[in-house]
Amino acid sequence: NYKVRVRKKARYVKQECTGCGECANVCPVTRPNEWDEKLGPRKAIYRSFPQAVPITFLIEKKDRGPCVQTCPAGTNVQGYVALIGQGKNHEALRLIMEKLPLPGTLGRICPAPCEKVCRRGDFDEPLAIRELKRYAADQVDWESLPTPLVSQKKQKVAVVGSGPGGISAAYFLALEGYRVTVFEALPVAGGMLRVGIPDYRLPPEILEREIDYLKRLNVEIRLASPIGPEHSLDDLFEEGYQAVYLATGAHRNVKLGIPGEEAPGVIPATRFLKEVNLGSRPQIGPEVVVIGGGNVAVDAARSALRLGADTVTILYRRTRAEMPAYPEEVEAAIEEGVRLQFLVAPMKVLSQDGKLQGLMCVKMELGQPDATGRRRPLPIAGSEFQVRADTVISAIGQVPDTTFLEGIKGLQLTQRGTVIVDLLTYETTRKGVFAGGDLVTGPATAVEAVAAGRQAAISIHRFLSGLDLREGRSVVPSGQNWADLPQRVPQQPRFRSISLPLDKRGDFSEVNLGLSSQDAMAEAQRCVSCGVCSECMECVSACKAKAIDHGMQDEILELDVGSIIVATGYDLMDPTPMKQFGYGRYPNVFTSLEFERLNNATGPTNGKILMRDQSGAFTRAPESVAILHCIGSRDVNYHEYCSRVCCMYALKFAHL
Repeated sequence: NYKVRVRKKARYVKQECTGCGECANVCPVTRPNEWDEKLGPRKAIYRSFPQAVPITFLIEKKDRGPCVQTCPAGTNVQGYVALIGQGKNHEALRLIMEKLPLPGTLGRICPAPCEKVCRRGDFDEPLAIRELKRYAADQVDWESLPTPLVSQKKQKVAVVGSGPGGISAAYFLALEGYRVTVFEALPVAGGMLRVGIPDYRLPPEILEREIDYLKRLNVEIRLASPIGPEHSLDDLFEEGYQAVYLATGAHRNVKLGIPGEEAPGVIPATRFLKEVNLGSRPQIGPEVVVIGGGNVAVDAARSALRLGADTVTILYRRTRAEMPAYPEEVEAAIEEGVRLQFLVAPMKVLSQDGKLQGLMCVKMELGQPDATGRRRPLPIAGSEFQVRADTVISAIGQVPDTTFLEGIKGLQLTQRGTVIVDLLTYETTRKGVFAGGDLVTGPATAVEAVAAGRQAAISIHRFLSGLDLREGRSVVPSGQNWADLPQRVPQQPRFRSISLPLDKRGDFSEVNLGLSSQDAMAEAQRCVSCGVCSECMECVSACKAKAIDHGMQDEILELDVGSIIVATGYDLMDPTPMKQFGYGRYPNVFTSLEFERLNNATGPTNGKILMRDQSGAFTRAPESVAILHCIGSRDVNYHEYCSRVCCMYALKFAHL
């Protein structure tokens, strides 16, 4: 007798499975069927063949795709893309909003780091993931979008700031049943999303519909309600709030640090964009110069054109390759008439009689890389020159404004003026106070702020429930055990969104109009399903027996056995190296096992002998069949012995 330790692989389907197959009917992921020698497809949830014992289905899973691993918010990219490919937009939006409450907003302004690691790019171009997220959000009537049934708790939580981080924290806390109040200093909700991004990139109604949904979750948003000396952090606790999340962003412009920048006509970009977005339309001259190379600089430049400037020039001290602005935004700015001047830095603002005249600038050259990895710009001696300008917009960066925290005991700041937190739990140095987003990291992306808001909400829930804040926190998925990329992929570049024609861009109407329904579905179907199962959870909804368990783990079992039988079978010899036979090059050259599956009633053609076209689809019956046997047998190049099956196989196939 033996004691044997075996690994029982997780099949993610319990024994309650009745084998009805409804799960496979709704699964959006298709894979080559190994049982059919990859001649036909199966789903990510499958049973090898109809007569398989047991009849229980199983799910094939690999490591989460690189898109999922890279998304700061951890959205299930492969899952919602697969659902969009099936036209299931409501289901796709539901999946997105498990991790992200601003899908339409981020579907327009996210930097999309997921696209940079998309393996579809190994064939042609990465998937248009950001556009697909936007598409799903735009197809749904948000007013009729159902809200989950939540058991309301008595504890009150205050969120300071209604930007992406504050909205995210409020959303996930509301889903836990907490009574959440958001305090916003501005007269509108949305933070920098609302006052820092022009309407032509992010229409206010898109953000408002997502904030309105947040309100339907019983979140109260108090506008024009700053937290500061008159209504402090300490006051919030005295008013019965048992936890506070600080998410005030980075609204304070970084100064140029040159003489004359206080002159009339020099405007901080954050103030300029805020006034534009709130409808006050700031006064600008005919010649506008914008200083900076990020998205804020490009937004200010394109907005200045829309306000009537004759010329708008962006001055940047590095080259275009180092510009942090999104490439597509820079392209759009150039298309609209914005001029770019590189390797230039301002030295002094020139004014006369209280009126702005322009800038004294110096030419730059690139030296060694700095801490950011970009080459450091160095001034060229004797290269000074003047630039004419009626209006100068400064857009060289932003920092958090922490003056509202002055005098608050127990809350510590870094030397950079950001709030110190535990980077796992987002807990500050004061009990019950949490912080995240730009207030902690300095200027970053909206999707990173959303991710921080969700993690902070988890911590606040644990804090108010008396649970350990650190134990068992979910980790970012990792690993590279992904599905092999398919060998035959037709070249199909990504589908492009529709843009507003150039002659219609005189106002702040949205420029990027998104994908059409037909293009969105086709684009989603370009996904190569790196993780195989997309965890879209459609199988869970379809299974009447409640047999699906995506949390199932492998088990190590110890068994008492009386004997061990080794029956591992054999592998067919790969005929690919035998170039004269054309296997792998011609679609209708098959191995014996492949031909066996074509003859079988449960095979990919239901037992019909059919030919494949160039795309691999079985279409028509052959007029004749040639059977070559002894391939590789009695061959000094491969096997000198006789396989002793070829003759029998050939007769069997001929008979069939």
